Amino acid sequence: MKYALQIGEVPIYNRDENGEIIYEHYEDSDGNIIYYEDENGNKIPSETGEYEIDYSEPVSFLSSLAMSGGEAEAQEFGLSTSDYNATLLCQKGAYPIVEGSLIWTKSEVGYKDINNEIIDPISADYEIIKVSESLNFVKYVLKAVVK
Repeated sequence: MKYALQIGEVPIYNRDENGEIIYEHYEDSDGNIIYYEDENGNKIPSETGEYEIDYSEPVSFLSSLAMSGGEAEAQEFGLSTSDYNATLLCQKGAYPIVEGSLIWTKSEVGYKDINNEIIDPISADYEIIKVSESLNFVKYVLKAVVK
């Protein structure tokens, strides 16, 4: 299994019909496309003005995963059994997993860019929606990611 934490927001870039990022540019008098570059010589991507959540690089971990446990377990979290799909049990303090973190159990981690830097949250199997701590353990409630 792997987990990834929310680490902030990143801009959403404009893309062409092939899904490639469009870069800021202009045409000179001869019709040549000239790209704007940052101080390091990198092309500047064209932004949509919107942002999406960014995640850390996924980290492998070991834990106990159980499918939804029924009404008694649902009441522990104040949820209906239809609100979640599984629970994860870990030793307290073992991992920095929090609400909003992504979990991969069977699927491969997917990326939105060719440099494999922006995690595709749709590639995850679950998202953490609730956390319940006890003296020695932490129980996480997981909701399946719709693919």
